[in-house]
Order: sequence, then C-alpha cells, then structure tokens
Amino acid sequence: MAALLARRGIRVGLFSRGRPKPPLIGESTVPALVPILRELGVEEEVASYSVFKPGATFSVHPGESLAIDFDEVRGRAPGYAYNVPRDRFDVSLLDVCAKNGTQIFDATARLEKLPGSDARAERARVRLSPETLAETDGFFATPPDFIVDATGRTRLIPRVLGLPERQGDRRDTALFAHCTGVRIDREGHVHTDRLERGWGWRIPLPDRVSVGVVIDPAALQEFGDRPDAQFDAIRRSDPTLIESVGRAERITPVLKFTNYQLTARRAIGPGWALVGDCLGFIDPVFSSGVYLAMDGAQRLAAALLNGSANALERYDRRQRRHVEAWRQAVGYFYDGRFFAMLRLRNQSHENWMGRIVSPHAASHLPRVFTGESTARVYDRNLLAAMMRFGLGALEDPDWARWRIG
Repeated sequence: MAALLARRGIRVGLFSRGRPKPPLIGESTVPALVPILRELGVEEEVASYSVFKPGATFSVHPGESLAIDFDEVRGRAPGYAYNVPRDRFDVSLLDVCAKNGTQIFDATARLEKLPGSDARAERARVRLSPETLAETDGFFATPPDFIVDATGRTRLIPRVLGLPERQGDRRDTALFAHCTGVRIDREGHVHTDRLERGWGWRIPLPDRVSVGVVIDPAALQEFGDRPDAQFDAIRRSDPTLIESVGRAERITPVLKFTNYQLTARRAIGPGWALVGDCLGFIDPVFSSGVYLAMDGAQRLAAALLNGSANALERYDRRQRRHVEAWRQAVGYFYDGRFFAMLRLRNQSHENWMGRIVSPHAASHLPRVFTGESTARVYDRNLLAAMMRFGLGALEDPDWARWRIG
C-alpha cells in the first residue's frame, strides 16, 4: 500500500522496526496474489528465491490423498503461486516501498487516542505520540493526515481505541518449525494432512520444509508443557506424520500461536484504517493470510487515492465481507464438508443431483485454493450452495466423519 501511494506522489512514512527470524507464518501463497506481485514489479525477484507452487495436496488419512493442480482449474488467477521464505519476501516488499519513494523508519510507532475524541471507539481518533513524531526527524513536521495500522496480531489501533472484535469459533493452537528430511509427495505442493487430532501442514521451501500442527489446546497438553516437546511428540506419534515427518530433523525453534481467529468489526475510522491481519486473520489452512493482507492493501490504496468517504466505506464493507467469506470456507474444512466435496470430484454418479453438482465441484471448489472463490459474490454464493445442497450427491453421505477434531 505504501508503494502504491508513494508512486502517486503521496507522502508516506512507514514504521518498521526489523523483523523476527524465521520461521514466520504466511509462507505459502495463493495464485490470486501473483497479479499483485506483478503490479509491484517483484514477481521475478520473489520467484528467484522461492519454491514454485503448482497446487495443493490433501491427505485425508494414511494412504488416501487428493491433489489439486492450479493450472487445471485456473480462472482469472494464474495457474501457480509461490512458497516464500518470509524473511526474504518481507525485504523485497520493503525495497519496493523505498524504491517508490516511501520513507522507512527503523522505529516502532506509538499511537495514542486523541484527547476529546468521540467516546465511541469506532469514531475516535488516534495520533502519533510526540516521541514517535520526533523520531521522523522532520519528515512529519505536523501529524500525518491518515494512519494505517498494518501491525498484524499486535493490533495497535484496536487496542488503543478498544475497538469491538469478533472471536472465531475455534480456539486452536498452532505449532510450527522448519525441518529437513521431510517427505514431499508432489513437488512444490503445499500439503495439508488430516491428523488423528487436528491437522498439519508441510510447505516446501528452498532448503527446508515448514511443518505445522494445528490442534485443540486441551489435547495439546497431553504432549508436554514446552512447544518444542509438544511438536516433536506429535510428529512422532500421529500415524500420518510418522510417515512424512517422524524422522525429520528440526532446524529451528518451535513457534506457537494461540487464539488467532479474531476480526475487528470496523476497518475504518476518522483518519485511520486497518489492513491485513490487524483487521482479521481467520486460519492458516487455506494459505489466505498474505493474500488477504496484500489484496486489502491494494484496495485501501485505491480508496485513499479516491479520497472520498464513500470509497473508504466501500473498502470497509468489501474487506469485512472478504474475511467473512474465508471464515465460511474454513468452517467447511473443519466440519468435514470440504473433504467430502473434494472426494465428490472423483466419483461418478447416476442420480440427477450428482450429475449437476460433480462438474461444479471439479471446476469451482479448487478455486478456494487459488483465492478466487471468496472474492466475488457469485463465487461465494456458489460455494455456499454446493456445501448446502451438493452433499446429497455423495455416494457415501456420511460426510461428518471427515470432521477435524
């Protein structure tokens, strides 16, 4: 967003106090992100250090997997994406900002509620603290006209103002680390494994594989108290992970994320806006986080360049709808319907419903993984209709057995 605004002559300051070392969540991207990389002029650079991602593979249980090749279901998005080392990817984006005229400050921005603001959180104003203004060395001689919060799960503006928020339906814990010696069944594919309890991911990176486990925190306690002990115990005890990750060598510490299904109920206010994970992060299962962040940044830049209150309101409505659409798609994954419909793609049917639904499942359902099935109203409604009515076409109607515990 900073790069797109600076290109148009807007005076933009970006506060970015370094980045943590890998592993960082958000390493697998979706094809819908590629056009944004092209607009920024960084696709070739990102491709040079990333793993080409031609599709996604789902392990339903040991011995059964379902693969989706992006090129076979491509619509508006390209037929590929990338698995990115996040430390290098973030540097690429910061470089684009600098090259386009953004002033980058190696500092942490501090915000405060403007005295005398409206008592209602969503109508209150914020400002940079005097200390933060001073750190800009005159770049912001006066307070900026607009402040964008892209602080992710830090959620700076929501915390300062006490913005209303929506908790997700689940309270899972995610553990992940980088490993070597991990089995990859299809080159470049992100692998999603349905486990005895919860699910896991395998994301191939240039010289390693990102391995994650998502599990209910109550079940997690059975595997010890420390994240590294829990991670290692799960991968060496779950039947699916034993085959692919059990003997792998872990080469990084284990990171732990909890209660991440959180969404702000408002994306804009007087002189401020939220973008990316700060607005809402749903779940890592469909690799949607980086796409939602950068798609939102692109939309917010357009709204700010438009300059009208109506444009910002449209951004607010669209992004909250977009987040909600991903929330619904994630719900289909956890309640078992998504796996059931994936299996429907490979079934032949004699009943009339099967003949109608199966072609849609084959061509449309995989576009969740390209990022396309949540962007348009038609796509979202078709996905919801398939999940509501299409299950009647299954040869095996007991779809609830694919539920993620």
